[in-house]
Amino acid sequence: MIDPSSCHRGIFDIGAPLNGYAFPTTVSYRPVSGRLWTASDGIYRSVFLEGDEGVIAFDTFWSPAAASSYRTAIDRVLPGREIHTVVYSHDHLDHTGFARDLAPEASTIIAHVDAARVIAARGSDGQAPATETWSGERRSFKIDGAEFELINPGATHGNGNVAAWFADARTLFMVDTVIPGVGYTFFPDWHLDSYVSNMRQLQELDWDSFIPGHFWPLDRAGFHENLAYYERISEVALDALAEGVDPDDYPAIDAWCRERLGGELGRVFRYQEYIGMNVMRYMLHHVTGGWGLEDACGTGGGTP
Repeated sequence: MIDPSSCHRGIFDIGAPLNGYAFPTTVSYRPVSGRLWTASDGIYRSVFLEGDEGVIAFDTFWSPAAASSYRTAIDRVLPGREIHTVVYSHDHLDHTGFARDLAPEASTIIAHVDAARVIAARGSDGQAPATETWSGERRSFKIDGAEFELINPGATHGNGNVAAWFADARTLFMVDTVIPGVGYTFFPDWHLDSYVSNMRQLQELDWDSFIPGHFWPLDRAGFHENLAYYERISEVALDALAEGVDPDDYPAIDAWCRERLGGELGRVFRYQEYIGMNVMRYMLHHVTGGWGLEDACGTGGGTP
């Protein structure tokens, strides 16, 4: 356990010790292919690359202690190696908020310019600002003998959320988009109008394994099925509205979903927890027309 009174605080401005940020987690790890490894604490997942001399780590996990646990896992795989580069998937603190705990020695922090602007403006304690930014749709990197490509497919989730394509490993990594099972609660910070179409562009790339930012990896069929789930939930939300279900009445929506969708989707991972919230978000999206320019225009990115 790290000192809860002195750990990095994210955007918390309360004076009390942050006990929830201080407890270490157990991070397991396994090889993917070649230089590429994946690490997970059972809920959060990321990847890291072995360089000729050091390590390129993607994201930082969700708290100071979790970042330190991630570092411990990397040190077990590659003892004595410096993490000289951290690559941010997007701006959210629960994935990229604690580079100062993961790798205080890192000289390079890479982020898409859309994410970097938010990170700089936020000024969160523990989230190191980007030292190298990129813009547009694609950028290839060769760092310390390791190669990968970052791809911005357009608005999906958060700001500047990008996929990392490891062509030699036939692996794609992207956070808070496709995951096993239903979506997380009410899809916070998802840009729903452009989400599915932008994510489907990634199917044009040559990969066999998709590593998400949560839970376990998927194959191409699992990736496709997850996007089909979003399309289905969008349709269902329209059905609920047409039948007069109140989009602001969560208990009524949840009951309607369990009655109508249990036979079709009831075995999908986390269905019982989140189906009502998933459908409610799409209902409100249809009623309001979405939130922000990203929903209206699907700004950013393009065809891989």
